[in-house]
Amino acid sequence: MKKVSQLICSLALGALMSLPSFAQPLEQPNSPDYNPKASYDGPYKMNTWSISAHVGPSMFFGDLREYDFFPVRETNADSRKESGTFQGGLTINKQLSYWFGARLDGSIGNLKGMKRRQYNRYFEGNYGDVTLSGTVNLKGLLMGPNKMKRWKVDAYVGVGQVFYDATAYDLTGDVVLRETGKKNDWVVPTGLNINYEVTKRIDIGLDFRLNHTNSDYLDATYGGDYDRTPLSAGNSFKIKDQKTSRKGNSELDSYGYGSIQLTYKLGKKPLKVQKVDGKWDYKPEDGYYNLRYTDPRVLLKAPKILTLEEMDSVAKANRPKDIDPRLLLDTDGDGVSDFFDKEPNSPAGSVVDGSGRVLDFDSYVKNALASGVACSEIFANVEFETDKNGLSSESKEMLKNVANLMNKNGCRLQLAGHADRRATDRYNMALSRRRVDAVKNFLINEGGLKDPSKVIIDYFGSFKPIAESATRTGLQKNRRVELKLLP
Repeated sequence: MKKVSQLICSLALGALMSLPSFAQPLEQPNSPDYNPKASYDGPYKMNTWSISAHVGPSMFFGDLREYDFFPVRETNADSRKESGTFQGGLTINKQLSYWFGARLDGSIGNLKGMKRRQYNRYFEGNYGDVTLSGTVNLKGLLMGPNKMKRWKVDAYVGVGQVFYDATAYDLTGDVVLRETGKKNDWVVPTGLNINYEVTKRIDIGLDFRLNHTNSDYLDATYGGDYDRTPLSAGNSFKIKDQKTSRKGNSELDSYGYGSIQLTYKLGKKPLKVQKVDGKWDYKPEDGYYNLRYTDPRVLLKAPKILTLEEMDSVAKANRPKDIDPRLLLDTDGDGVSDFFDKEPNSPAGSVVDGSGRVLDFDSYVKNALASGVACSEIFANVEFETDKNGLSSESKEMLKNVANLMNKNGCRLQLAGHADRRATDRYNMALSRRRVDAVKNFLINEGGLKDPSKVIIDYFGSFKPIAESATRTGLQKNRRVELKLLP
């Protein structure tokens, strides 16, 4: 039993240490059900909470136990029945990712044991414990998300407290020899939990646990204490008064149980994956799968790969009428097609108007303020330092002029936030949003913009670079908020 619990501890701790290797950037920020605050990577929200009730026999392992594995099953002249003990409790489960989770357990029960050799004692006691454990999805790690789909097998290890009160008696005379009084100790639970998904709400399963206590007193006896003088004689002592040591000359006590478990999965609009034509069919748009059984990665739908004939058919069906080829070209990459571009060879990164003419954005805004001309479609960028969303003094001055122009002429402003590639997709999405929010907040709070509804915002992380990311200059250009004035 000890070797089994050590194996479970090793598996759980080893898998937790390897957690970063399983994390994959699976975000799809434009998904309607995307959850950026989730503890797991994936495109959809998922149900993660459940509550379980368990009941079954308990078992003690320590000094007052006759055999290592099989309990004594009858009471006679020199034996006491060790079987017939009982425990039950509740568990709150939180699935943090498909691989890992946490569980908060509370249980109560009773324990029995006896030992003829040396001790000639038996004990009876009651206990209650509260523990917090981390879980590892062994089935998922060993077999993947789509084999034994309805099954969930977890190993777990944790820490908690046990509260107990036990009494040890002379085996042949039923005389009280030791009492613990009301006592508590630290406990380390290790276990294996097996569940089967019956419905979208209900699981049934088995829970096997071994709890390692931090003392040798759970059976009101510590190793080496063979004295059978009655407690009332005055020359013995109560265990609760023993403070000098946590144990005698034997191993620390432990106890465990095997339980039948019933689990209710919480969450709104629960789904249970079904098989269609021999394959698991996922429909995340209909509700929420539970992270206990569904790896978020399987919800990613592979893009359809068209054959050459299909691509040719689609192209022919959607082919427009012949047009001037210059409409399809943008030689200088300024965003204006050559057909309309009045300056088709403008330098890279230039700010242009709708006809492709190179402009000084700041000068244009100032002139528009002075002359009162109507707004034209015009573009500019506000750049940022690495991993920052603070505005430079030059940018602030320009944004004040933009706010004044919008107040005077009723212009609209479209903002688009971007980041360079040097972080995860999730982080870059958040950073680009902070940058675009910084620009909008400055326009409203310090620029004096009267109508915030005229500002349209969007953010794209590192998905839309405008320069190569292999150079510092390219990275700098990609750290930007694009400004687009609109009539």
